[in-house]
Amino acid sequence: MFGRLLTRCLQTSAGAPVEKAALLELRNKTGYTFSNCKKALQLSDNDVSKAERWLHQQAQEQGWAKASKVTGRAKGQGLVAVHRDGPFAAMAEVNCETDFVARTEDFRAFVDKLVRACTSHAKKLPSLETGVTRVSLASAEVEKLRVRDGGAIGEARALLVGRLGEDVAVRRVLCLRSEAALLAGFCHGDQAPQTYPCFGKYGALVTYRALSECMLSEEELEQLGRGLCQQVVGMRPSSVGLLEDFLKEQEEQAKRDAQLDKDAEEGEVKKEKEEEGEEIVSKEEEEKEEKRLLFQDYVLDPDIKVGTLVADNHIDIMDFERFECGEPLD
Repeated sequence: MFGRLLTRCLQTSAGAPVEKAALLELRNKTGYTFSNCKKALQLSDNDVSKAERWLHQQAQEQGWAKASKVTGRAKGQGLVAVHRDGPFAAMAEVNCETDFVARTEDFRAFVDKLVRACTSHAKKLPSLETGVTRVSLASAEVEKLRVRDGGAIGEARALLVGRLGEDVAVRRVLCLRSEAALLAGFCHGDQAPQTYPCFGKYGALVTYRALSECMLSEEELEQLGRGLCQQVVGMRPSSVGLLEDFLKEQEEQAKRDAQLDKDAEEGEVKKEKEEEGEEIVSKEEEEKEEKRLLFQDYVLDPDIKVGTLVADNHIDIMDFERFECGEPLD
């Protein structure tokens, strides 16, 4: 009988009985130490819900206090996250002090909550019939966003700082809404890059649309969009570029190549002149082209240009955005 009583309850220092089942439930739900869970249950008469609220309140107060102490520390690590839900998407960069913390499940879970909340916020943005609504959120706005459990991002961040002992900051957030276009996202370094949300040190969002002549299936369009995101992450373009300019240059290059072949066959040009003709584009122009998405070699098939991929499949790239964790901001 005495043994069964010991397994049923534990005695606190004050002598108040704490039910073992309630203690284990509270510990599993909150992750706080057994001593704190015991104290919470003692103060709440073994009411798990009340004890959980008390623990969160205490943790939040301690988290805010710790957050005020660590604010301003260098934060060069973190994660970029991308989430998409149909025509709504968000990309966020969250920073912390060390790579060790950036790899923890607690930090990743917070970033997950954050980017989902930002995607929900995107659903409240005004809809544009022929374009894309894009909004960058300031840190103060992000802190007020609500997560699924009803709390605010700012509260969740304070709790996280209290647990981790490091400063955590939301550096930037982009929200997109586009019923008039397709959205694709990608994060480099994620173990599951084809699911959302995805996480990594680099992320990209691309908005694009299928023209009337496009014959690609939904799955093929999805794959193409992901490939374009990989292009943006890997090649760092600064602009899309004009398809008309790309096609015109390709046509002119084809004419030059044809003339060189003709001259070579007729023996009118020496080999040195042929090589010179193949390098008509100046170094300055070449560097400029490398910054235009349509003029770049496609990372998934270097034998073609992105512009060729776009033209052949009858799609239109409307815009893109790239985040790199810790990169300098303008």
